[in-house]
Amino acid sequence: MADGAVTRPRRDGSTLWLIGLALLAVVEAAWLAWFLVEPLPNAPAGYGAVRRGIFLVQLVPELIPGVRFEQSQVGMAVRELSHVENLPQRLPVVLAAGWIAGAAVALGRLALRGLGVGDRFDRWQRPALAFALGASGLGVITLLIGRMGALGPWPIRIGLTGLILAESLEAIHRRTRRGDLPAPGAIEPDRRPAGAARVVVARLGLALVAGPFLVLMALGAMLPTIDYDALSYHLQAPKEYFQQGSIAFLPHNVYAGMPLSVEMLHLLGMEVLDDWWTGALAGQLLVAFFAPTTAILIARTIWRCVSPRAAWCAAVIYLTTPWVYRLAVIPYVEGPLCCYHAALLALALRAGTTDPPDRERLWGVAGLLAGGAMACKYPALVSAVVPFGVLAVVAAVRHRSARIVLAFLAGWAVVMVPWLTRNVMDTGNPVYPLGYRVFGGRHWDADQDAKWWRAHGPRPIAAKALAAAVVDISGRSDWQSPLYAALAPLALLRRGSRRLVLALWAYVVYLFLTWWLLTHRLDRFWIPLLPALAMLASIGADAIRRTAWTLLLAAVMAVSILSNLAYIATVLCGLNEWTKDYRALRAQVPETLNPSLAQLNAVLPPGSKVLLVGQAAVFYIDHPLVYNTVFNHETIETLARGRSPDQVRRALRERGITHVYVDWAEIARYRSPGHYGFTPFVTPELFASLVNAGVLEPPVPIGEAQRLYRVR
Repeated sequence: MADGAVTRPRRDGSTLWLIGLALLAVVEAAWLAWFLVEPLPNAPAGYGAVRRGIFLVQLVPELIPGVRFEQSQVGMAVRELSHVENLPQRLPVVLAAGWIAGAAVALGRLALRGLGVGDRFDRWQRPALAFALGASGLGVITLLIGRMGALGPWPIRIGLTGLILAESLEAIHRRTRRGDLPAPGAIEPDRRPAGAARVVVARLGLALVAGPFLVLMALGAMLPTIDYDALSYHLQAPKEYFQQGSIAFLPHNVYAGMPLSVEMLHLLGMEVLDDWWTGALAGQLLVAFFAPTTAILIARTIWRCVSPRAAWCAAVIYLTTPWVYRLAVIPYVEGPLCCYHAALLALALRAGTTDPPDRERLWGVAGLLAGGAMACKYPALVSAVVPFGVLAVVAAVRHRSARIVLAFLAGWAVVMVPWLTRNVMDTGNPVYPLGYRVFGGRHWDADQDAKWWRAHGPRPIAAKALAAAVVDISGRSDWQSPLYAALAPLALLRRGSRRLVLALWAYVVYLFLTWWLLTHRLDRFWIPLLPALAMLASIGADAIRRTAWTLLLAAVMAVSILSNLAYIATVLCGLNEWTKDYRALRAQVPETLNPSLAQLNAVLPPGSKVLLVGQAAVFYIDHPLVYNTVFNHETIETLARGRSPDQVRRALRERGITHVYVDWAEIARYRSPGHYGFTPFVTPELFASLVNAGVLEPPVPIGEAQRLYRVR
């Protein structure tokens, strides 16, 4: 240093860093505290104010003085997992689901190879993408076979086996002919020797953290469902197709007119096992497969675009979310829907850095995935088809190639056109029951359409409702994880990922606004946000690379994950008798859900056929039945309105109906303020007049508000 030079103190920003970290720690602690003490909005009324913190402190014994091991969350979970002697009962379900999943992967791999892009993905992405593609492909194939009336156990078993053999022979042929080496762009970073030990440690950590969630998901998925929507159509429609050996229009169940790609997995399970009860469990396990598949797609995308550390965080954040557990153990379609959204994000990011002709082929795969999403449920037109279709148009303009858009549309059409064509053939409306004002159609009218949109249409726009929705999605929702709101905002701090982060945030905002503005704001309808939010949260977790932040991050994730684990072990997330005897469950679950309906099932004599009035959750009924959903015309009204007693008796006999069951409690629920409504034609006086006219015998009480009539 020259003489006379002034030495100035170095300012490395350490003080500002410590202040910033301290403020961040306070914010994270405050957020977790709020999350743990905020009452759950959907907890049953009899439970009182239920808070997540209660389950967290009850996780281990003696954390609260006096809480013994058997009273702790761990003790109760061990008790429910202790009946290992019943696990062999699950073996047929596991084998059937594995058989169908293997066929789905085989079909998907054949599709990827046929499009010439199989080598564009690493050894983790390939089977994940193949399963997603193959599942929607099996849905289309099953639809076509069912429409031809060719459903049956052996045709399905032979077809699934043929797909697996075809893919196996093709794989052997490729290896024999030219090897099966991945393309340079698909070499996985985790195979590099320098990072091998770190990868092993990370995988072990992922297994320890996410493993309990995955085990409980699998066991929970193999339990009979307790959800009303599943009992009235997610499982009931496949059951009816299985029993009649074909896929025909169900005029009494409007929901069966929706795309039923996921429900076809239940139907395949029923055919493989030749039993609707255990087959439904195989289908539920297949739905659960989508959870780890989604996690793989998210993690590998983040690995490629951000870092391995962020990738591990992405998988953990997604798999430990109570919503993901709930969607795995109840046969909703939102779990598979999340998978298709995650796959679309992966394909869009991959296609943006690929040269032709692979670029066009990848957009064709994206079209298949967009079709797969819409084949889960119609709202995916807005959440998947439109945004990624717009990206395809932008890519076409940028690269001056109309083939990109054509490839995307062709992929979408392969999956969706069969479902739309089915509806055109059955009703004259491709998107039945939606679009009635545009397409019109049969089996639907203006009154039904108005009733549908009163229940499912957009809700009033108000600032208070908007703020409440943001809070719900951030963490108040019963099954949300605190990690999304805790980490996703930090993604904006990560250098080198700003464009990706802004794109993901734009997509999240789009999904939120379209859900809030265009739907009836049912919480399940915003679930497609989760894959993009998990990516953002993982980037936020990786935004700061300092030891102090790593320790804080570990603490935040530990509290959140333990809280989530404690919560999913409760009945509030789904039936949790994970290892109970199937025979006991088959009798217990219907009895617990609806004692009157279970009693009806028990007392009906062999050869009877019952007409249900006001009740549609009929999956567990063993006898032939006639029912309708609340949005369809009430069957008893179509048989009795404007007819004489003799004509009513004749109409009942022509349908083979021997008994009529009326659920006045359910009818009262539908007629309550703010509910769907119920036809005023159905009254106690109606049935009294049919009894007086000798059409029906006097009713037998079968519950407090349920009556069973025998047809004379």
